[in-house]
Amino acid sequence: MEDRNSFVDYFVDPEFVDKFNESLRKLLHTLQQHAMAKYVSPESAQRIKHGATFSNPAAPQVYNGGIETHSTLFEIALESIISHDITVLEKCFNRFQEDMDAQFARMIYASISKVCDQTGNVVDATKSGSLQQAFLEMLEKIEFSADKTGEVKLPEIHLGTDAFNEFARTMQESTPEYNELVEDIKERKITEALEREIERKAKFVRYGESEQ
Repeated sequence: MEDRNSFVDYFVDPEFVDKFNESLRKLLHTLQQHAMAKYVSPESAQRIKHGATFSNPAAPQVYNGGIETHSTLFEIALESIISHDITVLEKCFNRFQEDMDAQFARMIYASISKVCDQTGNVVDATKSGSLQQAFLEMLEKIEFSADKTGEVKLPEIHLGTDAFNEFARTMQESTPEYNELVEDIKERKITEALEREIERKAKFVRYGESEQ
C-alpha cells in the first residue's frame, strides 16, 4: 500500500544543493580571508570555535576588544531568478567582499586607536612642531619585528588621500641630514628586532632545526 504521507520533490536535487552550499561557503570564506589579509597577516590570524570573549589573565594590561560580529545582506529579485540572470551572483559576491572589507577595516583602526590611547603610544604632529619631527617620534615608538626566518618587515603607514599627499610632499622636501636620521633609526630598530628574535629562539631547544 502506498504511503500517502510520503512526498518526493522531483524539482530539487538534495545532493546538488549540498554541494552548492559547500562551494558557496568556501567561496565566501576565501573572500573574507582576502579582505582580512589586507590588514592582518594570515599567519597572525587565530580561529576559535567556542567562547564569547578573549582573556589573558597573565597580562591583564593587554587590550581585550572582545568579539565583534561582521555581517552583510544581499537580496536577489525574483525576476532575476526567473530570467536566469546569473550576473547577480557576481554582484552579490562583490557586495559581500566590500562589506567585509569595510567592517574589518573599521574594527582594525578602532582597535589600534584604543590600544594606542590606553598605552600612550600616540604622536601629535601639532605638539611635535612639524610633520617631519612627528615622523621621527613615530619611528622611535614603533617596535620592529622579525619573523622566524630573520626577515624584518618595516611597519606600514595608513593614511587618507589628503594626509598622504601632505606626507609625501613633506618627505620630498626633507634635507639629506633628515633622511640620514630616518635611516639611522630604521637600522637601529632593525638590529633590535633581530636581537630580540635571536633571544626568543634561544628559549627553545633546536628551534628551526630539522630532525636528522
